[in-house]
Amino acid sequence: MPTGLDALPCAVLVTDGQGLLQELNAELLAWVGGEPADWIGRRIELLLVPASRIFLQTHVWPLLLHQQRVHELQLMLREAAGTRLPVLLSARCTQDAPDPAARRFTWVLFPARERQRFEAELVQARQRLQHLIESTDAGTWEWNVQTGELRLNERGWRILGLAPDEARPLRLDHRFRLEIAHPAERSRTLRRLMRHFAGRSETHVDEVRLRRLDGSWVWVQERGRVISRTPDGQPEWMFGTHIDIDPIQRQQEALRRSKALLDRTNELAGVGGWEVDLHDPRQPLLYWSEQTCRIHGVPPGYQPALDEAIGFFLPEHRHRIEAAVQRGITEGLGWDLELQLRRRDGAVLWVRALGRVEFEQGRVVRLIGAVQDISERVRERAELHQLAAQLAEQHELLRVTLQSIGDAVITTDVAGRVTWLNPVAERLSGWLQTEAAGRPLMQVFQAVDERDRRPLPDPVVPSLNGGMGAAAETGAPLLISRDGREAGVEISAAAIRGADGRVHGAVLVFRDVTEQRRMAGEMSYRASHDALTGLINRMEFEARLERTRLRAQSEGSHHALLFIDLDQFKLVNDACGHAAGDLLLQQVSRLMRQTVRSRDTLARLGGDEFAVILEHCDEAQAQRVAHLICERFDAFRFIHDERRFRVGASVGLVPLDRRWRSITALMQAADVSCYAAKEAGRNRVHVWFDSDQAVRQRHGEMRWASRLEQALDEDRFVLHAQRILPCRPEPAQARPALHAEVLVRLREPDGQLVAPGAFLPAAERFHLASRIDRRVLQLSLQALGRQPAAAPPWLLSVNLSGQSIGDRHFCQDVLDMLERAGPSICRQLCLEITETAAIGSMSEAARFTSQVREHGVQVALDDFGAGASSFGYLKHLTVDWLKIDGQFVRDLLDDPLDEAAVRSFVDVARVMGLATVAEFVDHPQVLQRLQAMGVSRAQGFLLHRPEPLENLLDSVPEMKESGRHET
Repeated sequence: MPTGLDALPCAVLVTDGQGLLQELNAELLAWVGGEPADWIGRRIELLLVPASRIFLQTHVWPLLLHQQRVHELQLMLREAAGTRLPVLLSARCTQDAPDPAARRFTWVLFPARERQRFEAELVQARQRLQHLIESTDAGTWEWNVQTGELRLNERGWRILGLAPDEARPLRLDHRFRLEIAHPAERSRTLRRLMRHFAGRSETHVDEVRLRRLDGSWVWVQERGRVISRTPDGQPEWMFGTHIDIDPIQRQQEALRRSKALLDRTNELAGVGGWEVDLHDPRQPLLYWSEQTCRIHGVPPGYQPALDEAIGFFLPEHRHRIEAAVQRGITEGLGWDLELQLRRRDGAVLWVRALGRVEFEQGRVVRLIGAVQDISERVRERAELHQLAAQLAEQHELLRVTLQSIGDAVITTDVAGRVTWLNPVAERLSGWLQTEAAGRPLMQVFQAVDERDRRPLPDPVVPSLNGGMGAAAETGAPLLISRDGREAGVEISAAAIRGADGRVHGAVLVFRDVTEQRRMAGEMSYRASHDALTGLINRMEFEARLERTRLRAQSEGSHHALLFIDLDQFKLVNDACGHAAGDLLLQQVSRLMRQTVRSRDTLARLGGDEFAVILEHCDEAQAQRVAHLICERFDAFRFIHDERRFRVGASVGLVPLDRRWRSITALMQAADVSCYAAKEAGRNRVHVWFDSDQAVRQRHGEMRWASRLEQALDEDRFVLHAQRILPCRPEPAQARPALHAEVLVRLREPDGQLVAPGAFLPAAERFHLASRIDRRVLQLSLQALGRQPAAAPPWLLSVNLSGQSIGDRHFCQDVLDMLERAGPSICRQLCLEITETAAIGSMSEAARFTSQVREHGVQVALDDFGAGASSFGYLKHLTVDWLKIDGQFVRDLLDDPLDEAAVRSFVDVARVMGLATVAEFVDHPQVLQRLQAMGVSRAQGFLLHRPEPLENLLDSVPEMKESGRHET
């Protein structure tokens, strides 16, 4: 009866452990004939020819009993027809038991001819497969998953980095398989292998980097499949191929990098691509790149219809792109437009839209192009246009400005050739723009040094050589025009640089300063020279004297200093007036200038005092010059209104060598020597010696000079004041709350106060009076400044010496102090000038009094009447008060002449509208007489004894002046 074995395509039989047949299938009966019953219970050997029986008994059974299986042993079967059939025998024990009868063995017989045919077909298939593999340049591999055995063909070995003759057996377990895979693909390839081993994929496919035997990596495409499994279903043999795709991967990686770079570049440049496929004109397909999507504000991958894409453009621009696309489709024309579009989020952009046409077989099949965000470029272009307009406007403004400014301007190229002149430069140089263009600058701008006529170098060369621009030449440049005219100029030059910092030329700016230079020279001359005589003044003289002293110190050279004081000058001034005195000073100045050398320094120090520096002159020669001066003066006669006056000169001579440590000591010595000459009889010369008896007599005054210098440095001068009171009652609103004369005192280091009579003569002689006057005026203004704003006004009178009036710097300092003090303070100040001071410097005194009165300061002429021509001075001086000299007031009751003089003074004052003050009022009867004569105010010990100014000011609110005078 049929069994399950009948379905098998080979002969199958089952025996017990003794070889007795128990089952057989129909395939076997077809070979050997008979029925199953004919063979059941018979021995298996009966199926074989005798030789095969012996082989079965001697080899097969022992091997089968030992190994429990045999595989493909070749035997010879006896067929029913008596023929022999070669078969391949495989057997295995399917039921084992100690009792051989209980054992079961399954035998499989396969015709050897079929196997040979199958093997032949397999060889052919393998050859075809090998040819196919070789044509694809693939490496093959066979991998026993269970044992790890790996078999490779020649190409497979080369892919792993070995030549075939270097090949060696490999054991490739799962761990080793993972180790040769790149870490980046290791987990992925393991998952795919496991999936295939589990039967969830028909084929294992992967692209993976494998580590070659030299340590390098190679990209391979791996394909394989399990071709056999173990009885328990586990994968056994796996066959596959390796294709070296390393060049492809590298090319793809390069392409990816290139695409990424192109994408980044397009993104940075704001450029996106697009394409329209027109194969079906009714439904054109539009593709946008990612950057194009970003420009339109839509997600990447967005694919709009053509009409929708055009709809992004603003209506006023849409017709242009529609017309361009239509011309492209119908006429094949490209386009390049700048348009505005509205993004999906509503933002408006400027874009550059480009397109061109592609043809196939003469037909338009595709539109391709790009769109670029140019919003920033359009904005910059608009700003550039605006800037260009502004630059044009500024250029025109600059051109008009340069045409109209007062400075001359010349520009040059980098080679120093003239490119442009403005009208002022044309006028000063004498060259027209058309004539000067292209000429070297030095041909158009010819300048010399005004002092020595030395030609000046090209003023723009430093700027062209990289300088930043500065005054082209120190000194005094003088421009010589084309027609020979000369003009003093100030020059400056600067480089003309481009935006890159390179020098493209230079600009020369110069101005005509001829008049300014003349005025500056005149001002410098006036600052250093005496206005009356033209000689240098005291300040310039002291500067030159210091330079000479330093030369004597450093070089050991010998010089001489002369101090000259005019004799009988006051007589001429009193007899003839100050105008005649000024004329006398001018004449004697010319006389002395003719007597000394031109290299020597002759100066007027003030009043009738002169000085001479004899450079490089020994003492003997200096004495001859000094005596010659005296002789010239002795022979000189001053003539005025047919009257002749003899004017002498007293000369003090001091050798100027390296012994002198300061010009102060030097001038003190010369002053003392001059005084000694005057005391010795006038019109003579006195030479300074260290042991000079006359000098020793003046040491007291010199010590005072040192004490005064120290007191000024230590600020030890203090102010007292003496009140000036009305001679008769005045309305309160018509007079100040306080009218007083400020008196100076010197506080010694031990605290004692020294009256001015002890030190003012020395201050006058050693030219310290101006410094003292300056300090007294400062303290007085400070006292006035402390007055409460609501308090009644005061009037403080401050005395100024003749030296101060003749000192221009002092006068300017006074004007500056008054300016800072302000009008309210100035109206409470009165400056007293002695008549003798006015006589010595009449012009300076007149100018000074006029200037201070412009600030609201009152002026008093002190010691009026002491001079012989007091009334004449009133014509030249503008004053507010006349202070009658005390010599006329002291003996007023006993001397009719004094009374007549005072009456005349009062009458003159009344005519001129001046108030009068009588000094030295010490007796009540004198005060009464002055009241009767009409004197305005009085001053003296009878009325008030001097006291500290602060005390007097503090007591002002408590003073009662109604009808009484303090005594």
